[in-house]
Parts: sequence; structure tokens; C-alpha cells
Amino acid sequence: MRFNGIEENRFTFLFVLKACAMKLCQIEGKMVHGMVVKLGFDYDAFISNALSNLYSKCEDFRSASKLFDEMPVKNVVNWNTLITACFSCGDFENARNLFDEMPERNVESWNAVIAGYCKLGQPDVARTLFDEMKKRDSVSWGSMISGYIQCGLAPKALELFKGMQCLGIKPDGMTITSAISACAQLGALYMGKWIHSYIIRHKLKTDVHLGTALVDMYAKCGSIDVAMQLFRNMTYRNICTWNAMLSGLSDHGHGLLAMELFREMENSGVAPNDATFVAVLSACSHVGAIEEGRKQFNRMQREQLKITPKIEHYGCMVDILGRGGLVKEAKELIRSMPMKPNIVIWGAFLNACRIHGYMDIDDDLVTHLCQLASEDGGAYVLLSNIFAANSDWNSVEGLRKKIRENVSEKKTPGCSSIEVNSVVHEFFVEDRLHPKSVEINDVIMGLKHHSQAEDYA
Repeated sequence: MRFNGIEENRFTFLFVLKACAMKLCQIEGKMVHGMVVKLGFDYDAFISNALSNLYSKCEDFRSASKLFDEMPVKNVVNWNTLITACFSCGDFENARNLFDEMPERNVESWNAVIAGYCKLGQPDVARTLFDEMKKRDSVSWGSMISGYIQCGLAPKALELFKGMQCLGIKPDGMTITSAISACAQLGALYMGKWIHSYIIRHKLKTDVHLGTALVDMYAKCGSIDVAMQLFRNMTYRNICTWNAMLSGLSDHGHGLLAMELFREMENSGVAPNDATFVAVLSACSHVGAIEEGRKQFNRMQREQLKITPKIEHYGCMVDILGRGGLVKEAKELIRSMPMKPNIVIWGAFLNACRIHGYMDIDDDLVTHLCQLASEDGGAYVLLSNIFAANSDWNSVEGLRKKIRENVSEKKTPGCSSIEVNSVVHEFFVEDRLHPKSVEINDVIMGLKHHSQAEDYA
């Protein structure tokens, strides 16, 4: 356009700056900014906001803030853009101060703050603001629901989604996608089926994101046949869709089918990513395909892929070698890792040691596991089981003593869950928070008494 000598106007710069923001082209954006100033468009409120949005997306908060301060007249859109920029940079204190100072707020203002607090891992603050809103739109509900999922609070996400239904608010595609993801996290198959039927009843458009969420939900809940049917019926699939199906097959013991699907994926021209190889290596572990596992692990960094193995890939490879009885090779792989092994990798290794009777455990391994025990007491238990299997009771007693001395508790305790009438109930060890915990324990004691009366062994 410029080469042909066509004169620019304010709308030209709005579109060009939007394109720069979408592609995070900050250098080109600064060049356009210079032209804007030269032509005298910098005092246009919409162009100023487009520039502020560009710098915000590129996480240049200083430039965005300077633009905001120089604006002669600020509207609510300018305030919202700067608040979003603050949250993008992790500066929630400035974001909240700006929100409190706003002369007027709209729904987008509240949504920006709610989404920001959720991204920073503060869903309780976000929920307080959500409850204070006098008027909410579908984005408000969707932001809060997806925020709960991001923070690992899937039960609260589903509870909020049900509340939305009770109020007669029609969810948009993103909100439904988030609710399905919550069902996948919890294994809430019946709730997931209800949402799926809602999509069909209301004839909602199933795009690649919603389709992938459904495939992932059915796969994680164990309905592999339904997941595969949905997968095959999708007109367009992205890498996330393939990964969801591969992971589902692998996790539920269909290792050979997963490997066949992986070959089909590559033949269709879809390039695998690091998540793909986690699913493939896991599948190799389940079917005992040691050579195939080695091949896939080695080719990650070669050819055109150039994927750097993460700790998850090393964990899968240690599991493959350990299950195949190649304990020494697994040990050498752990030593060659560029990162420190975590409790999952040591767990796979020690489990292999126990199964194959390999007791050549170095003192440095014991020391390392003892260090891990400060974060996860399960490390002591793993070692204790190994020594107990070899009747080394002195070592077992020593480890038990260390457990008592450290009294290390898990930061994230394990829990069980069950779905009853589309409501997911979660239970932790010695949990007393469930509203019917007394009745539940009465039933357990009754079963125990009944078992004793029948001479149950």
C-alpha cells in the first residue's frame, strides 16, 4: 500500500497495529508507532488503545503505562487494556489499584480482573469479585469456570456450571469446552454425557476445540469406543486431538492401537510434539516394546523434530527399561539425565528393582531419596519396600525412624472420588469434611461388623 503511494488514514493504523499485536511483532509495531506520531494520529483514542494493546501483548508494561499516562482523555477500554497488561506481567497489585481507581467500569473490566486473578492462581479472590458483579455475561461465567480448572478445582468448576444452568444462562462454546475439561479431570462420565447431549439438543457448532474436549473426556473416562467414534467423525483434527486420543488409548492399556494411530498420524502429515511422545512412550511401556521405545526416544532429538526430552519422557523410558528387566540400563539413563530425577522416576526404577530382585542400590541413591522425602514422604516408603523385600530389616527400621523424625506430609494428598447423580464426591484420608461423613462411616463399620460375623478372611 505504501509502495504504491496510497495515503494512510487512522483506520489503516488500527488494522496494522492489531496485526502486530496478534503476531507479537513489537519491533514492527514500534516502527508503525513512529509513523503514527509523525502523522499526528497519536492523540486518537482508538489508536492509542491499539498501541497500548500491542505493548501489553508484548509484555512491555512500561511503554503501555507511559501511553496510558499521556492520553488526554481515557475511556473504559483504555483502562481495561492497561489492567490486562498488568496481569500479563504478574503485577496484580497495580492491576487492582487501577481497577479500584476506574471512574466507571463495564462488564469487560470485571472480566479482565477475574481472568487475571485466575491466571495468577488466586481463584478465591476472583470468585469474590465474581460474586460482587451486578451484571454478568457468558464471558464472566466462562472466565470463572476456566479459572477453576486452571487451578485444579474441577469440582468447583462443575458446581458453577450447574449454577449457570439453574439461572437459565446459555453457555457459549468456550464455557462448555471448559465444563467438559472439568469432567475429564474428575472422570465424571455421566455429567460429561449430559453436556454432550446438551450440545446435540441445542445444535451447537462443534469446532475443533469442543470436539477435542469431548474426545479427551470420553477417553479419560474409559469410554474408548465412543472417543474413537467421535475422533473419526471429526472433519478437522489438530495435534491436540491426536494427542488426546493417543493418551486415552495408552492410559487404558491399548498400547498397540496407540502405536498404530501414531503411525497413521505421521502418515497424514501431522508433526508430533513433546506431548505426543509421552503418549507413545507410555504405550511402548504398556506393551513391552523396548526397541520401539528406544527408537522413538532417540528420534525425538533427530530428524526435523528436534524435541528436547523432558522429565516425563525420561520417566517413560525408565519405566520401559525397568519393566523389561534392563535395570542397569535404566540406572545409567537416570545418571545421564540433564535434570534431577523426581519421585516418579525413582519410583519406576525402584519398582523395577523390586520386581526383578535387583538390590545393588548405591548410597548416593539413598541420600538423594532422603532429600526428596522432605517434599514427598513416599520416597522413604519406596526404599523401605525394597529393603523389606530383601529381608533387610535393619535398613527398614532405619528408614521408618527417619519417617518418624521428619513427619513429612504430602503437599498434595491423594484422594478418591465417586460420581453419584452427576455430583462428584471427593474423599481424602481421614476426611471429615463431607456433609454425610458420619453416615458413611456408619456404613463402613456395619460392613466391617458383617464381615467379621461371616468369618471373612
